[in-house]
Amino acid sequence: MNIRSAKLDVLSIQRGLGLVELMIAMVIGLVLIGGVIQIFASNKQGYITHEALSRIQENGRYAMEIMSRNVRMAGFTGCAALDTAEPNIIANNPPQGGLTASTAVLGHEYNGSSWTPSYSGTPPSGAGGVVAGSDLINVNRGADCGAYLVGNMATDNANLQINDDNTCNFQADDVLIISDCASTDIFRASSVSSGASKITIAHANNVNTSNRLSKAYGEDARIFKLSTYDYYVALNASSEPSLYVREDNVESELVEGVEDMQITYGLDTDGDRAVDSYVDADASGLDWSEVVSVRIQLGLRSISDNIAINSSTYSFNGANETNRRLRKNMRATIGVRNRLP
Repeated sequence: MNIRSAKLDVLSIQRGLGLVELMIAMVIGLVLIGGVIQIFASNKQGYITHEALSRIQENGRYAMEIMSRNVRMAGFTGCAALDTAEPNIIANNPPQGGLTASTAVLGHEYNGSSWTPSYSGTPPSGAGGVVAGSDLINVNRGADCGAYLVGNMATDNANLQINDDNTCNFQADDVLIISDCASTDIFRASSVSSGASKITIAHANNVNTSNRLSKAYGEDARIFKLSTYDYYVALNASSEPSLYVREDNVESELVEGVEDMQITYGLDTDGDRAVDSYVDADASGLDWSEVVSVRIQLGLRSISDNIAINSSTYSFNGANETNRRLRKNMRATIGVRNRLP
């Protein structure tokens, strides 16, 4: 055998892979692929979890901001406080009987079939019904939209002449507030008409108990719309729990993923403008005129139900579901500005 043929024989022996080498290569490849898959799955689950947490925090902050804004302004009638200038109410059938110290903030608890205290008027429902065990808060306040008198009233039964550059969009039958820091009247508009550089609002006795206000107001008086807000937890059209708001009887979904709301009310029982105790809405003998702060706790959950937490069973609203949602409680204490120093 010459040298060249020997080299060819060696090369022919080393050509290709044996079964052992092939199996080792396959095992190594599978281990690498498995590691890559594990890293991808872990990163994906981490992304899902962080996204759910971010959405919960965003929803919670938004819900608290919206509710806090109105709770702080409960009982607002301009610069006249309800406890120093009790409104003269002539409007027929005003919401909650009219804006008084006892109706600025009201609370209710729902047990699945009834409200405690009982709800005045038609209670809210949401698309799929109010969640049992949750609370409702009702806030009544004047909504400032830049309206003011542009001339003195000649008599207490004269029509109101207001500026036309306001954003109120007043309509006939709206319940309105007029105040000048010394006096406050609540009436229902019988008609609203636009003229040259002004809007005229009448308060005839066909929608009021009288067409006379408590006095003839001057140009320092401002006009507000009496607005009422209900905040509560109900199921939406997709059977997901959500925070709802009913503003002046118009119901809308505010934030999805809120499955519980618990509210307690801070009472000033000795008149020093400081909270003496926090009580539930169904507390015996609760005087709503003593409420100076509101403490709200929201129970939020993620919309997605594929978060790797555990596979236990969780009961919500009488039904069981797999507990694979992220959950978080958020709390806020809100002072009622019109009753604090």
